[in-house]
Amino acid sequence: MTDQESWGESRWEFTKNRSRWHFDTKKPPETGVDSYTHVCRFEGNFSDAIAEILPLTTPRNWSTRKNQINTDKKEQIYSAKQEEFDLIKAGADPKKEIFHRAPANDIPIFSKIGDWLGMDKTIINFHNQTTGQLMHTHIDVFSNRPERNNSFEVSDMDLHPETMRTFIVMLADWQLGQIFQIGNANFTQWRAGDCITWEWFDMPHSTANMGWWDRPMLQITGYVTDKTRDVMGGAGKNLLVVL
Repeated sequence: MTDQESWGESRWEFTKNRSRWHFDTKKPPETGVDSYTHVCRFEGNFSDAIAEILPLTTPRNWSTRKNQINTDKKEQIYSAKQEEFDLIKAGADPKKEIFHRAPANDIPIFSKIGDWLGMDKTIINFHNQTTGQLMHTHIDVFSNRPERNNSFEVSDMDLHPETMRTFIVMLADWQLGQIFQIGNANFTQWRAGDCITWEWFDMPHSTANMGWWDRPMLQITGYVTDKTRDVMGGAGKNLLVVL
C-alpha cells in the first residue's frame, strides 16, 4: 500500500512543517537556497505568443487552478478541501480568482524555453494575473503532476525534492503594483524574459497584482537532468539566452 500524506485540515501547516526554511521574518534575505536564484534572461518576441494564448486562458481559483482545458476530467483537485480551509480560516474568499491560466507546451517560443532548461517530462503553463488578483502565500506541492494521481499518495518527488525543479519566466516588464515574494525576498523590477527558480519543497512564495497592467508569466516544472544541472551551474542575472 502506498504511503499517504496527512494534511489534516491545513495545506499551509503541513507544507510549513516539512519545509527546511527558517521562517524567521526578521532575517535579511540571501540569494539561492534562502530565497531565489536568477537563472538568466531569455531574449525573444513574446508579444505574439501572449496574443495567441490569452484567448485560451480561463480564470482560476484555488480549487480550479490546476484543471486543464479540453479534458473530460471534472473532479475537484485532491488538495482543495485543505486549501479552502486555510482561506476561510484567514477570512478570505476561497472562490476568489487568483489568475488566468492555460497549458502552453505547444507554443513554439515557450517550448524553446523548456528545451533550453533541459528538464524531463516538462509541463509548461501560462499564467496571466490581472488587476486585483493574488496568489496567497504557499509552498509548492505540484498537485497537478500526473504522478500525483489526484491523491495524497507520497511520491518520489516528495522523498527526493532535488529531482524536480520549477522555473518562472516573466513575459513582460515589471510594472508598479506587481509583487512576487519568495521567503523574505522580493523579486521586483524584472524585465521580460527574466527567469528565476527556488527550492520548491522549502520556500514560501506569493504573488499579487495591485497595478493597472497584466502580469503574464510562464511556470515550467519537470525532472532535473544533467543539462538542467549545467544550467543551474551557469546561472546568473547577466546570462542572456537568445531564442
